[in-house]
Amino acid sequence: MYQASIDRRDDRPGSFVLLLPLLFVLTGTLIRFLAFRYAQPDAAWTGYFGALCRWDCGWYVALAQTGYDGFPVPGCVSAGNWAFFPFYPMLVGVIGKLVPLPTIVLASLLSILTAYAAVVAAWPLLGRNIRAYALYACFILSGPLSMYFTTFFTEVMFVLLTTLAFRYLGRGNYLAAAGFTALLSATRIVGVFVSLSIGLQALLDWRRTTGSWKGWLAGLLGQPRLVLAIFVAPLGLFAYMAFLHYWIGDGLAFSHVQRAWARQIGNPLIYLWNGLTAWPATPGQLLTGSQILALAAVAGLVLTGVLAWRRQWPAALFALLGIIIPLAAGLASMLRFMAAMAPLTITLMTLLARWRWLFVVSLLGLLVGAWFVTLAWLGGNVALV
Repeated sequence: MYQASIDRRDDRPGSFVLLLPLLFVLTGTLIRFLAFRYAQPDAAWTGYFGALCRWDCGWYVALAQTGYDGFPVPGCVSAGNWAFFPFYPMLVGVIGKLVPLPTIVLASLLSILTAYAAVVAAWPLLGRNIRAYALYACFILSGPLSMYFTTFFTEVMFVLLTTLAFRYLGRGNYLAAAGFTALLSATRIVGVFVSLSIGLQALLDWRRTTGSWKGWLAGLLGQPRLVLAIFVAPLGLFAYMAFLHYWIGDGLAFSHVQRAWARQIGNPLIYLWNGLTAWPATPGQLLTGSQILALAAVAGLVLTGVLAWRRQWPAALFALLGIIIPLAAGLASMLRFMAAMAPLTITLMTLLARWRWLFVVSLLGLLVGAWFVTLAWLGGNVALV
């Protein structure tokens, strides 16, 4: 996985690879719909997509419909929608001009289609391991956290673009990887760090090809496509910053507005420790929301270590920055962020697929967990925000 040795001849998916995720599209939709009917028995079945639109989803719906806020902020709330990056809501908004469907319905259908594409694209990165592929398809489309990828959140586009960027990076196509990274950096801010992975992969490729570190800087700068790729990779972020500067006079508004959600830059280790030691005050409660979020970050760091142990350095670098940077602003949304880190979830599925018994237990656990976590999502569990 994530290595330049990926064989292009095996990239084309077969019929089984294309059809298996469709099974999990159906099972996931069925599980989430039945959970919706159980939690809200009096609601009309047509309200299914709207019921799953929780938390940031509402911001994205408004963003797709009306665009970014100016000053003053509509409704005089303390937050503005500049915190949310533009690529996916902009895409939904453009398609919405052509397809006469309610925004949340259109976005949910598009998310399911994008999630399916992300699973298929991950096939070579999963080592073409059928069991790992089945677990990954189940996780994205039918798993406990599948609501992140099947309603209107940017996580699903983030997963697809990350997967495509690392696929092309593994084939040594720096420019194609940079193109997907540019879109990634317009989807979530941490996407821009794949540009560092591109540089690291190029450096490793130079060392492997030449057998020496001598002359590496001149050698890399002498590759026009690589130099162009490094400039292309962060263009999505830069374009959004330029827009914000034009629109409201603050190119860093996406960062400054985080104060409205009480997100302040601090020591990530302190945030992590405070979360792990936030013991339950209610008798019988196993874990607090803060502990769940902190454990998600710990799991992400452990999986990053596995990537490093496997010498998958570009993916490990991206994953580490994708954990530490958000964690420096607090634990909020950490479970969602870890679920959307494709290098981590792909690595996890390869580990769970190692033994047949573990594969079976994991598959059943994902499907059963989807029911309970969907109920928690509909019930407003803040650990899932």
